[in-house]
Amino acid sequence: MGTWGLPMVLCAIAALADVIGGMLTVLRKLSPRQTVLVTALGCGFLLGATVLDRLPDAMEELPGAAPLWILAGYLGMLLLDRSAGRAPAPNQVLVPAREGASDGHGHLHAEMLSQRAGLAVLAGMLVHTLMDGIVIAGAFQVSRSAGVLMFLAITLHKLPEGFSMATVALAAGETRWRAFTSSALLAVSTLAGAALTLWLGQADAAAVHVVMAVATGSFLFISTTGLIPGVRNSGERMAPYIVVAGVLFFLVSLYLVRAVGLQ
Repeated sequence: MGTWGLPMVLCAIAALADVIGGMLTVLRKLSPRQTVLVTALGCGFLLGATVLDRLPDAMEELPGAAPLWILAGYLGMLLLDRSAGRAPAPNQVLVPAREGASDGHGHLHAEMLSQRAGLAVLAGMLVHTLMDGIVIAGAFQVSRSAGVLMFLAITLHKLPEGFSMATVALAAGETRWRAFTSSALLAVSTLAGAALTLWLGQADAAAVHVVMAVATGSFLFISTTGLIPGVRNSGERMAPYIVVAGVLFFLVSLYLVRAVGLQ
């Protein structure tokens, strides 16, 4: 495949997970416990990929400026998350409250959201998924192994991502079709991020290093501040162990992709 081929194919597969997550929500087939466990696994894998793979690469690519750009990415996501007000955080796992706050299908209705709050969450998620595509495509500009690993890390958390977005839309009073469409928009945003990064890489490879450092900071926020609190507060006893398993899964994947020569 050409320079764009493999990164765009893998981004399309990752984006499909958003669509599937939204579809499962609308069809009500994914239980809250399954959502927590899938999110925990994806969280661990994403945390491992960010700290053990992307962070060292960013420090090597931008020895002096990387910490500043990484911090900018983290703080940018913090401010974006805050802009959603009292709405559930874009990366929070939505599970039914323990006492009577659920409609019985895993959707939170204890505190119904306004349409404005729902749109704020969608805006935050679109930036998040834009970063998903940026990270996958940008990692391929480092090496094929880095690209494959980031593809795996991101795909693992996209299923609950689509689930959460559709759940927020339903809680904001949207129809099932609109809820599904909101998850599909996340897929489009992922592909847009990948295309933008691949085009930018052809125009100015140095700019990709800056974008990737910012994305690394955003993924630190997503894994540590976005995903882990939701998993931790879910009440699922196995969740912390699944997070650890996700990190170990990343380490095994790192070994395997290098062992088969995806450098």
